[in-house]
Amino acid sequence: DFLYIMAKGYWVKQANIGNTDDFIEYIQTVVPWLRAVGGTIIAKDINQNSDLSEWSGGQLGVIVEFESKDAAQRAFESFEFQEYLKLRKLESAMSLSIISS
Repeated sequence: DFLYIMAKGYWVKQANIGNTDDFIEYIQTVVPWLRAVGGTIIAKDINQNSDLSEWSGGQLGVIVEFESKDAAQRAFESFEFQEYLKLRKLESAMSLSIISS
């Protein structure tokens, strides 16, 4: 018997987040939405412009795993995610690559 294992899909994302309110809003909005569309954050990296006691801007890098590259692409192209990017004016403050394993 042949066992077929489907390649996973991943978002490799880097975003500039300017202040504490934007950072908290991102965590409260995007993270639950990612879970709802089948995404799992498997790695993250935060580089702050200040000390750890308060967010005064910096970069957030995340790797999000999906069941397939197609699922990752559908999540990115979804109305909800595109509207979020437009409303928050994040198109120019974010880079996102979609890759497969």
